Amino acid sequence: MKEELKSVTIDADLKEFMINNKKILMGFVSGKALREKTNEIPNKPNTRDFMGDGNKYVPEMRKTLRNKPESFVYMNNGIHIIAESSIRNEDGTRTVFFKGQQGIFNGIHTENVQETYGKTNSYVILVIYFDIPEEELVDIIIAKNASTPTKEISRGEKLERYEWIKELLPNYPIKYKESDNNDLDIATILHIAGIFQVNECTHLFTNKDYRKFQSYLRNKGDVVKKHNNGKLDLKRTRYILKDLINLYLYIRSDEECIVSIKRNLKKIGWIRKGVITDSLMFNILNALNFAVYIPNTLYPCFKKNYDSEHLIGLTKSVFPQIVKQLQIYEEEGLKVSEISREKNIYQEIQNIMLTADLEQNLIQV
Repeated sequence: MKEELKSVTIDADLKEFMINNKKILMGFVSGKALREKTNEIPNKPNTRDFMGDGNKYVPEMRKTLRNKPESFVYMNNGIHIIAESSIRNEDGTRTVFFKGQQGIFNGIHTENVQETYGKTNSYVILVIYFDIPEEELVDIIIAKNASTPTKEISRGEKLERYEWIKELLPNYPIKYKESDNNDLDIATILHIAGIFQVNECTHLFTNKDYRKFQSYLRNKGDVVKKHNNGKLDLKRTRYILKDLINLYLYIRSDEECIVSIKRNLKKIGWIRKGVITDSLMFNILNALNFAVYIPNTLYPCFKKNYDSEHLIGLTKSVFPQIVKQLQIYEEEGLKVSEISREKNIYQEIQNIMLTADLEQNLIQV
């Protein structure tokens, strides 16, 4: 069945160019013309949705349109669109056709602000690209849009690499792309899953070796890229990931744990934005590998009687001892990064947990 095209008719002054045997329309469009276009231009390829004042440039654009609308064209990078085809109408307007993932791939905030506040003399650059190979869309879109730290995360969203997490954690406030307002970003989820990678040869957790875990903490940014490129199978953590995330979210924001850190530790790097930082939380999570076993399927599972509720209780009960151990390292003059990435605190935390668990007669033989 032939795919149905969506059309948008707009009054824009555009010239046609042939660049590398591909057609490009380039020119200018006014805010008034954007407001009067026949339909909304699709935003499907964009890594960002319109963020309103959450985007720092939106108030500035409004200010320019209010005070110096004729200067807008000099101060803005324009609206960039990928389309299927277009025709010029007899009245001078142009109808542009879109299919699939085509539409605005850069300039969604400009388009929205001009559409709402633009005037007859507030022009903006408009560029429409045609004949872009579908397999190149993701790389082009990410390069044009995302800020450097979020490029790989945005690429994974466009490649639909996070669908398994969306199915596993449907009601969790996860930030999957730059325009999402949630505090828990997808990179953190993948980093937590990465802690429990399984070595296919030994059938053991890769990060059980504290030296490899230290290396993992220093290079965990590679996890997102490897996952998105299909070189790292983190889906194997699906049976334990939800419980791990529940524990992570609970402990990092637990008032008693935070107060314990504030009262006993001098370094400020243990808490950021009111929650316990990942430098400590990831060590705590790895310490819990004693509560997980690896079956022949290589999909880790919790041992009998271990779930997030039990492990949260165990972590809370030993947290003062964890803080005491960190205090010893601080007294040696070590920084938070040195303690969390260079000292073997994950196994020290694990020993504390195992001792407490044995005392409660809950360890499984």
